This record gives sequence, structure tokens and C-alpha cells, in this order.
Amino acid sequence: MEDKVYFDLERVPLKSEREERRNRRKKRFLVFLLCLLFFLCGTVGGFFLFKAVHPSYNADTKNVIGEIEYAMDHYWLYSDEYEDLTGELENKALYGMTDFDYDPYTSYMSKEELDVFSESINMDYVGIGVEYSYYDSVAVVKKVFKNSPAEKAGVEAGDIIKEIDGESIDGFTSDDIRERVLGVAGTEVVITFLRGGELIEIPITRGPVNNTVYAYREDDYVVMQLNSFGADTGSACMHYLDEYTDLDKIIIDLRNNSGGYQSSVKEVCGLFIGNDEVYLRQKGVDGVETADRTSSRKTYDNFRKIVLLVNENTASAAEVFTICLKECLEDVTVVGVTTYGKGVIQTTRLLNNGGALKMTSYYWYSPNGTSIHGTGIVPDVEVRMPEIYYQIFYFPVEGETYELDSVSETVKLVQQSLEYLDYPVDRTDGYFDQSLADCLREYKAGKDLGDDAVLDGKTFEAIFSDVSREIATNPDKDLQMIKAKEIINENQH
Repeated sequence: MEDKVYFDLERVPLKSEREERRNRRKKRFLVFLLCLLFFLCGTVGGFFLFKAVHPSYNADTKNVIGEIEYAMDHYWLYSDEYEDLTGELENKALYGMTDFDYDPYTSYMSKEELDVFSESINMDYVGIGVEYSYYDSVAVVKKVFKNSPAEKAGVEAGDIIKEIDGESIDGFTSDDIRERVLGVAGTEVVITFLRGGELIEIPITRGPVNNTVYAYREDDYVVMQLNSFGADTGSACMHYLDEYTDLDKIIIDLRNNSGGYQSSVKEVCGLFIGNDEVYLRQKGVDGVETADRTSSRKTYDNFRKIVLLVNENTASAAEVFTICLKECLEDVTVVGVTTYGKGVIQTTRLLNNGGALKMTSYYWYSPNGTSIHGTGIVPDVEVRMPEIYYQIFYFPVEGETYELDSVSETVKLVQQSLEYLDYPVDRTDGYFDQSLADCLREYKAGKDLGDDAVLDGKTFEAIFSDVSREIATNPDKDLQMIKAKEIINENQH
């Protein structure tokens, strides 16, 4: 059967017309190629000309960002003070692009910031093993990690860093301190501390530090401190829990645990609720809700009674863990104060420049579908710490002193501090009365700080050091842990 060819009901041009159209198209194409060639030559030539004039130029000047970059690179008075002004400007642009008031968790991180961020979660580095806070240029040790070089050398919580290798830290930033303390394993750093009014010089040999978890046996139960959910936290938990399979009660301290990796909390939840169990639900920008399940190599179902300690700084992954155990297990009691309330998950995307975009990507919900975002987890048993625990310390201006009948916030802090240290102050409202004068004389005499009742900067530092040490190390002042132990020991036979 003969094949048939069908045409549309449109006019088919004659042969001469078709050739004429082809010729016109060829001419137009040649003109286009010439224009394109001239344009590319001009653009590339201009780029290299600008590069020759100012090597750091690397922008499209038809773009507003490029225009600003070019202008600052060529005409800014301080441009010569930067080795890589282009890189500096690009970093500032990236920080600005990810800065949103309603989402404080989304941010750009440079390579250096990404390294510090990962290190802070994993608590895995070479250094001395302390956690310190920086108040008004005063660096105080808040925690000394167990089995760390600092603990072995005799560093205590409450010690105030004054010098590092003989150099005063006056004018240092927190990063400056960190850079000088970290180093190569086996090397020594000599730190001068102020401890209760006395200067102490302590040589410390740097070593590996990994302290996301620490656990110990007390009577017939376990106390486990979960400081962060780092990459190796699951394995570290198993290392400790393997030693306590004969015990059926545990206190898990999540205070000041600001979170960590989702993969880590997924594993640690599984150690307590079992493998392949729903520990979290999440919802992304598409509105689709999915259930995430635990993935763990073991389950420690010997723990029949669990007390979780939380505070206002318990956040994110630590909140996931808290509400997961509360909903999935029978005898779980949460003690402390309402948690932070971070019910969103960030994903970290590595970028070509070595930095990263940390971006809010999901809402998360408990296994039963509860959101704690903006509200936190309300404890079953609310216990506040002493009031001084929640205060921010503002140090006196250099040379500033306070005496009888003075009124100030600094005086109020000292009254609260001395009361916490068991001195018999009569009031804590900021008015410098006779009882505070008497207590100051007693305190200063015991610290060899003089026999007067004047509150000066040196005395304030010594009081601050002693209060910080008491908060960190005195179990008799830890009201939340005391209540946790009472609950864990209830109904004993």
C-alpha cells in the first residue's frame, strides 16, 4: 500500500521563495555572530583591564552589589587596610542575606565559624577542657570537664582567668582567649587564675577533650550528664550505660544542653525507647508531615524509673529527647524550670567557599504530635535555683567603690551573693546597710583583702569567683538535683 504524506492546509512556498528566505536568515545570523563577538571581546577585555588596575576586583558592575564592591574597592578611604576586601565584602553580604528577625536560627557561617560550631556541639578538640563565660571582660571558669587536662591540673569552677603564658588578658576577646588556650596535644599552657582573691599560676598540658557525656553511680542509681548531642554521643552513652545494666533508676541531667545533631538524638532516644520507634515528627515547607524513627544498636530497658533535669537553657535536641522519653516511657518525671522552646530544625548546607548555610527547614513535633515551639516543656515538678543563679554580673567601673548608704545594682548583686555564701545580710535590695558592711569586713578579712567595709573591684571579683564555684560544685546548693534525688528514691523498699 502506497504511503501517503499529508500537508497542513497552509500555503507551501515555491522553491525560489524558500531559497530567498534561507539567504535572509543566513545574513541575519552572520550579523548576530559579529555583534556577539564584539560584545564578548569588550566584556573580557574590560574585565582584565579592571583586574590589572585593581586585582581584587571580581564583580559584575551591572549588578548593584557589584557596583558597591567596585566603588569601595577603588575609592573607599580604608580599602588598603584589607588584604582581601572583595572576600570581606562578600562575607558581609552573605551574613546580611541570612539575617531575619523572625528566624534567629538561619545564618551564614564562614569556614572558621563552621569549625567552631561543629566543635561546640561535639565538644571534641585539643585544649584544657573548661567551659568559661565572659562577663564585662572578666573570664570565669563555669565548668571543668571530667577527666580533662584542666581537672588533672587542679583548675576549679569559679577560677577567673587573668593571664595566659604571662600575658594579661586585658583587652582580649573571648576568641582571643580560646585561640591561646587551644593547641597541640602534649604542649603546655600556663594560666594565672584569680581564686577567691588569690592569684594562682597553673601549668596545664593540653590534651584531647571529649565531654558530651559523663555518668557515675550514686547509691543504687545512675546520674548521667548529657551536655550536648554530638556525633559520638550515642557511643559515649553506651560506654557508660554498659556498666550500669544492674541498676533500674537513672537521673539524666540536661540542664544547659542547647542541642546538637538530629542523627545523635535519634540514636540516644533509641537507647531508652527501643530501635525503630517514632521519636519525632517533622513538617517542611511543603506541609507534608513525616515520622522519624530511632536507630540504635542497643536498648537499655533496665531503667524503669527516670528523672530528667531541665532548665531554661535546655533546648532543641535536648527538648526532643525530654518529651520523647516523657511520652514513650511510663515512669519519667521532668524536674526543673520550663525549657527554652525551640521547635524547629536546621539543616546545614556546605558552600563552595568552605562556609555553610545553616537554614531552618522543618518544624518538629513530639511522637504524639505536640509542638513546644515558643512555649517549651513545662516540668512535672518545678524547682527554681537560688536567685543569684539567674543574675547577670555587671562589674564595677575601674576605680569605682561603694560604701555605707550607697545604692546600686552592684550592691544588690553582692548582697545576693553573700547571702548565697551563707553570710547574714539583712536585705538584698541594693541599699548598702550596716549588715552588708559587717559581712564585707568578715569576708575581706578571710580573703586577706583588708579590714574595711569598702566594696571595690578586687573584692567584687573575689565574691564572683566564690559564687561561681559554689554554683558549679556544691551539691548542697543544687536545689534541682536535690529534688531529683528525692524523687528517684521515693517508694524504696
